[in-house]
Amino acid sequence: MGSALQSPPRSRASRLRAAVERVPPRMRLVIGFLLLFGFAFAAAIAPLFMLKGTLRAEIAGMQSSTAVAGQATTIDLGIDNVGDRLISPVCLAATFDAPVDVQHVTFQGLDTVQFHDGRACGGELSGGQTIAVTMTFVPHRAGTMHVRLVAAQGTREIGPVVTRDVEVAAR
Repeated sequence: MGSALQSPPRSRASRLRAAVERVPPRMRLVIGFLLLFGFAFAAAIAPLFMLKGTLRAEIAGMQSSTAVAGQATTIDLGIDNVGDRLISPVCLAATFDAPVDVQHVTFQGLDTVQFHDGRACGGELSGGQTIAVTMTFVPHRAGTMHVRLVAAQGTREIGPVVTRDVEVAAR
């Protein structure tokens, strides 16, 4: 048997209220503002980290050009990230309907990489950013050659295909 002065068991809510009331009023105000700021910050910033935006880049600026069979030719173009996500690695995929040797591809004038399996990859491209790309190749025969270009992220094509003609003259 318990003492007649023993109080009944307290609920969880009343214990929480007692703990809050022990905190000085000014400190409660500061804690409340910090909690409000924390929730507002999380609500504004969290979606940026979970962004499932568009992954898309386009080939820009390449015009049809001319070349000479057996001589190195360069094509200058740009890759424009028209989406809002980071593209890493950014790649240029190219196919030709005539025999060529692609020697290398230079990204932004700094990163020169070899062309393998129909593509060259170098660096990364932030949302809304455009980089300059130079592709150097040697055509083997005279005539009109069609070049198919598309921006890619690794092996995945992420933009519309651009087809250009290159007039190749005999030596």
